[in-house]
Amino acid sequence: MHLNVLSQGVPSPLFEGLWRHPDDATRTGYRSLSYWTSLAQRLEAACIDALFLADIHGVYDVYGGSAAASVRHAHQVPAIDPTLLLPAMAAVTEHLGFAVTYSVSYHAPYQCARVFSSLDHLTGGRVGWNIVTSDLRLAKATGLGEYIPHDERYDRADEYLEVVRALWEDSWADGALRHDVAADVFTDPDLVRPVQHKGQWFTVDAVHQCEPSPQRTPVLYQAGSSDRGTTFAARHAEVVFVTLSSARRGAEKVRELRRRAEQFGRDPRAIKVLQGFPVLLGRTKAEAEARAAEFTELTSPGGLLAKWCGWVGVDLAAYDDRTPITDIMPEDGRSVTGFLAGASPDRDWTVGDVRDFIATPRRPHAHDRLSLFGTPEQVADRMEEYLDIAGVDGFNLYPCPPTSGVDDICDLLVPELQRRGLFRTQYDEAEQTLRQRYLGASRSAYAPAADLSGGLA
Repeated sequence: MHLNVLSQGVPSPLFEGLWRHPDDATRTGYRSLSYWTSLAQRLEAACIDALFLADIHGVYDVYGGSAAASVRHAHQVPAIDPTLLLPAMAAVTEHLGFAVTYSVSYHAPYQCARVFSSLDHLTGGRVGWNIVTSDLRLAKATGLGEYIPHDERYDRADEYLEVVRALWEDSWADGALRHDVAADVFTDPDLVRPVQHKGQWFTVDAVHQCEPSPQRTPVLYQAGSSDRGTTFAARHAEVVFVTLSSARRGAEKVRELRRRAEQFGRDPRAIKVLQGFPVLLGRTKAEAEARAAEFTELTSPGGLLAKWCGWVGVDLAAYDDRTPITDIMPEDGRSVTGFLAGASPDRDWTVGDVRDFIATPRRPHAHDRLSLFGTPEQVADRMEEYLDIAGVDGFNLYPCPPTSGVDDICDLLVPELQRRGLFRTQYDEAEQTLRQRYLGASRSAYAPAADLSGGLA
């Protein structure tokens, strides 16, 4: 199986309030190179595939009509740019891969191509790009870009990928680099051509500024969960993050993703599907229960509200508690009301109900569908279930708590997976790049058998 570990360049990655944990090092470590280089070495010693760094642009400012709650509870702020961490971590490791989030909504494709060629060079071919279209209205206030409707963002992203792939794959021919000292020729200009693109959103007529990197194109990650996002992933992605509510119900989603990839002329098995899971472990059931209680106690209700309101775009503090939630939800919030209706079909949810529901920490338990909780043996059993029934290829793990949770994954979970023969005990020296680790040494950077402009609408 493949294992990624997820983190962020923030004081409390993914879990609001956990910076208060007595063993936590993220509260100040997130801004320290030594923290990140030590983390990379720790993950490499456990033979993890890649460290995945999530990111957002802007500060959640919906709840209470300001950014105060996010700032107070350290929800995604303060935050540093995670792309800057990769070369330092690569310098102290040899095998660990690195995937980083980079938004197609707020960065020009030419700049994106240059950034990832640079990172691929500096990591020796161990970089992946998590492609996001940035569904955050708050970024408009930063001046980074205008808000674009959901499906249109993906249409724009399709064109974005066309541009960056052309820069990576087509601008510099194999053999362009001569390094001919006597003739004073570093590069043969006849083997370097400008990429000429004029589309709906982008116009480019330029040579790629970087020589080809070890992978040329970074490993392409994607995590779109909507129907349009699934189509985008099927068309472009090599590693897809999913959050399946159960192994059996999720199996059809995995099959559908692979079916769509095949419609684009791609090998459906070339897409590696990773199920995302928070992980909270204990050596014994009693220790796991104690850690679950600790998690519940430390989780920040204010941070949870800041996150939810930022996600949905609705300020729960602006309405009377008795207001029906269906009266204030935006058009693109139907999934939220659908979830609430499924959670309690006979209940007429009000703003007060939803606020209390969101602000109440969910204590992990042995049968939790949305997290991996328990002893290493219990967690490994759940993972095998997803491998066998859902057909996923591995997991994207969110360590909880952020610091000691990494130790638990490396010291408790990985040895149990290795004991079962599910995970490597050492890296394959033939896999020099991250793509080779996922797709094998003979696989090209991306190999759709049909024109990318064809296929699904």
